[in-house]
Amino acid sequence: MRVENGPYRFIISPAKSILIFDLSVVAIVLAMLIVIPIIFAVKLISIAIVVWYGLISMRCFKQAENCELQYLLATNQWVHNGIDVSLRQEQFVTRNFLILYFLTKTGKKITQLIPIDCMPRNQHIRLRKLIIEWSKTNHRGE
Repeated sequence: MRVENGPYRFIISPAKSILIFDLSVVAIVLAMLIVIPIIFAVKLISIAIVVWYGLISMRCFKQAENCELQYLLATNQWVHNGIDVSLRQEQFVTRNFLILYFLTKTGKKITQLIPIDCMPRNQHIRLRKLIIEWSKTNHRGE
């Protein structure tokens, strides 16, 4: 591969951008619920559900743990949180966002969303380059 040498170990922390998006949606929906003229009981129940969703989003973010992704160049093997996985053929790679699709040896599918704020920018760029270069090799689809 033409990607720079070195350890291919990436620590993926919880994404603040996804939390901000969730809380923004909660704020917009709450504002709409307050403004629209509907039955008070329905409005109150809807507001409670939306606030509950916002609280769950914040709790999940606080409890989320870091993930580890590693590529072993010598064996062409991917390791996701200590589990040997294979990278599937279809990946979604953009400048600020990656969606990686893995398959375990037992056939379980794992999807990893990686916004740019989950790791240092240089690591995100390095992972993006690694995924693109890996997809060009004949290891693809194994």
